[in-house]
Amino acid sequence: MFEKLVSKRALTGLITLLLIGSILILTLSVFSQGKDGRRQIIDMDGGSEERLASVLSGIKGAGDVDAVIEYGQDGKVTGVIVTAEGAGNPSVTNDLTKGVATLYDIPVSSVIVFEKEQGE
Repeated sequence: MFEKLVSKRALTGLITLLLIGSILILTLSVFSQGKDGRRQIIDMDGGSEERLASVLSGIKGAGDVDAVIEYGQDGKVTGVIVTAEGAGNPSVTNDLTKGVATLYDIPVSSVIVFEKEQGE
């Protein structure tokens, strides 16, 4: 009788411990957002790159824009390459660089902008 009681208590304790551990892990993952409250989401279909290119093409003089985003192991953006028709203008290149650096909270040295050939 004592053995059954001990094994039931041990099993109940183990299940309780597993539930508490699972809840703790879930809570930590929810609260592990960046300092500014944003989370980086790695999308394998390029949706972030298309959206970034769309936003950047709205900058005056940028023209047609393409972007490639590089993510680190922790899912944070580590670098961005931008090609834009208007990047031959230093002012446009500067605006594109500052926009990307600000958006992803990365240094401007992690953003490179190239001029895209017209009609590409």
